[in-house]
Amino acid sequence: MKLIIKKGTTSKRVMVFIQDSALTTGAGKTGLTSASVTCYYCREDDGNVGGTAVSLVAATRGTWTSGGFVEKDGTNQPGFYELGLPDAALAPGAGWVNFHIKGAGIAMLPLEIQLDDVPIASNIKKNQALANFEFLMTDSTNHQPVTGKTVTCTRSIDGGGFTAGTLANVAEVANGIYRVDFGAGDLNGNAITLRCTATGCDDTLVTLVTTP
Repeated sequence: MKLIIKKGTTSKRVMVFIQDSALTTGAGKTGLTSASVTCYYCREDDGNVGGTAVSLVAATRGTWTSGGFVEKDGTNQPGFYELGLPDAALAPGAGWVNFHIKGAGIAMLPLEIQLDDVPIASNIKKNQALANFEFLMTDSTNHQPVTGKTVTCTRSIDGGGFTAGTLANVAEVANGIYRVDFGAGDLNGNAITLRCTATGCDDTLVTLVTTP
């Protein structure tokens, strides 16, 4: 999973998907708490310093707490959790920061964040169809771009559940890049999270911020 966040951002929550390592279907692991997993991060400017531990704590959904960890919805969104990123991890001085979450019974989750100097602009229009949106799929073992996969896409609108909506024409482009068409209704919100899955692949999660 890869995100792009402005350097110096504070009080940032992200949603992560954690797979159940005992299942071959790629299904999510439910019932995890801040006490059942561990989290570390490293930054580009850390030099030879080892990973920095994140002190995970119980959190309230929708509220940022440094190291806050809480299950989103074990019934309707199994495997999804909110994680409160420590402000220090996103501080200026580095171009990237990598997190990983691990624990018994889960597939280790890598989370790569590119730290940008300027805010990320979007020209994706709210409630307007968008064709040929491209995204990357990676192998769940070596995390390299993967080809020849049948990909399924769903989307969440403004924190709602993930559904297929009117997403259509999911197809491979080349070199691990795939594409999907959004219908107008799929983009009828301020923040749209696209989830793309395939057998043997890491989940791809992309959040789009629309403009009026």
